[in-house]
Amino acid sequence: MEQLINSNALTKLVKQQVAEEVQEILKQESIEPRTIGMKEFCRDFCHGKGEQWVRLFIFDEYPETDIKNGGWVLNPRRIPGHGKQKTSILVKPARKWLDEHEREIDWNEPIPK
Repeated sequence: MEQLINSNALTKLVKQQVAEEVQEILKQESIEPRTIGMKEFCRDFCHGKGEQWVRLFIFDEYPETDIKNGGWVLNPRRIPGHGKQKTSILVKPARKWLDEHEREIDWNEPIPK
């Protein structure tokens, strides 16, 4: 019985398509920035919570997030008027840490008055 489909050609085509898709995925993943600022971090990673809330209930409650303690946030308690101390977040380790601690954080906790 004669084959209607050339299996070698089909295999080659499928491998080529998969390789192209993998390259596209890798290209998209590499676009993610290495660091982001507080505004973007609060919006994209912390359910839109404000900077004060994030500093209080994440950075203060979990000191391991501070880069000085091996964490992923530089200048977690930026003091306005003290030079160029900007809070910066290392994206990949922050994403990993938040994935691991998402359920520990009380996202409904109100800021004390």
